[in-house]
Amino acid sequence: MALCIAGSLLSVYPEEMLIKHLEKEPLTLLDDGETSVENVIRMSFDLLTKGQQEALILMPVFPGQFNLVAVEAVMKASPSLNGILPGSIIHSLRNRSLLQQPNHGRYQMHPLIQAFAKKIGEAEYPDLVAAGEKLACVHFMSRLAENADRYWSKDNCRESVDAFNTDRHNLEYFLQMYAQEREKKDRNIVESCQTFLDHLPQKCMYLEMCVLPKFYISILERLLETSETQPVHRVELLCLLGHEYRKAGEKEKYRKVMMEADDIHTKNRAEFETNALSDVYFRNSYIRFLSDKKDVNENKRIEEETEAVLQVSHPERAATLLYAGMFEKRRKKTDKAYQKLSEALELFTKCLGEHFMTAQSLKAIADLCFFLKKTEAILDICLVHYEAAIKMFDDLGLGGSKGSILTLKNFGLCHMEKKNFEGAKKFLMKAEQVSERELEGDHQWKILIKTGLAFLHGKMENQDQAKRLMRDGLSMGKRLNLPIDKMGEKYKIREFLDRHPDIFLEIPRE
Repeated sequence: MALCIAGSLLSVYPEEMLIKHLEKEPLTLLDDGETSVENVIRMSFDLLTKGQQEALILMPVFPGQFNLVAVEAVMKASPSLNGILPGSIIHSLRNRSLLQQPNHGRYQMHPLIQAFAKKIGEAEYPDLVAAGEKLACVHFMSRLAENADRYWSKDNCRESVDAFNTDRHNLEYFLQMYAQEREKKDRNIVESCQTFLDHLPQKCMYLEMCVLPKFYISILERLLETSETQPVHRVELLCLLGHEYRKAGEKEKYRKVMMEADDIHTKNRAEFETNALSDVYFRNSYIRFLSDKKDVNENKRIEEETEAVLQVSHPERAATLLYAGMFEKRRKKTDKAYQKLSEALELFTKCLGEHFMTAQSLKAIADLCFFLKKTEAILDICLVHYEAAIKMFDDLGLGGSKGSILTLKNFGLCHMEKKNFEGAKKFLMKAEQVSERELEGDHQWKILIKTGLAFLHGKMENQDQAKRLMRDGLSMGKRLNLPIDKMGEKYKIREFLDRHPDIFLEIPRE
């Protein structure tokens, strides 16, 4: 019937306009004056028992597909459904074609039936729907916390990321609802979702792996706005945001949040003494911040902070070793850097097995070797470690995620040094494709990729292409207010500019 009515409307509406109206007001539009899709659905609805009707009204609280466990959670909103098994309700609604089962154990509503149920729910059952939404929020925040805990257990990285992807629409929707209810100071939601705040940095680092940066930063900023009375969580959120600002090249934002985090940490030492993992996360974040400043006057504090946090257990010790190894690399203490990074890799492998952090340790060792004099033997070591990291990303289902971008980029540059230009182009282009998909707008990582591709095309004698890519990269840096000194490979960029002074006169070098 819906198709017949919609088909007749094609003579009235252009196709795009009809689709737009169907998305906004499907039930109103699918009424030709004599027959109505809404009336037909209403007939089926009126034949249901009270419990079945209320269950159907509750189903639209899920923005995506759902399973029986989620149904059981929201059924608690209705006294009429007490004692009724969720499976029997789902079975009865499915038999009446009011629910679909696209996959084993997964259910969804047809958009027309969902629109009808929403309309009746808003008009006749607003309290039931509101209660169901809150129960669904608590359920999916609990699932998110469980997924994150699984992420940090050995050899469960892929399983936890896959679990997020299965319920992505629901998890992202209810995460936003949780942030909204915190803003409204809804105590029931805040208290019921407390498990999400336990070991918050670990929860958020898992979330970072699963969602796009813009969404992730938005959630962190909203949670930060409601953390004034929670100094430990506020410091954690400031450090998490600082990490994102750092990656995007937003130096001033990065500096501000880290300075605030240090101030709050200093004023609340006692609270951090009883939250050891939060203390470690702050110290590791602050070590990275001080290291980024490249100020020799900060070296003593960096060493003191590093030694303090190296006393904690795994995998926190492994994370500290990873950051410490990166710091030693910047100080050009290559032996110390290699020792710490190798120990980090060993600990991550032991504690987490195949995991994003294990792959990051492989990348860090490759980066260290790439930093050394580029002999054939050193470059071969780099290639082995980069390749192992990329294989682990692929095995974890993260080969096309933002976490793989820098590894792909560096692997391409390593191939370029080996004069394997086709291999270099393959991995640099893949890094560019992933960055365009995963990172919105201008971003520091995109600059690194574009300038890297410019170097490659220069070596391949594609000078016009090389100049275009370098111009694109430097123009992006200009928009981000990022001087050449902060772009990476600054000496190579300057050499490139010296070869083409007529092309880049308008790009500031400092």
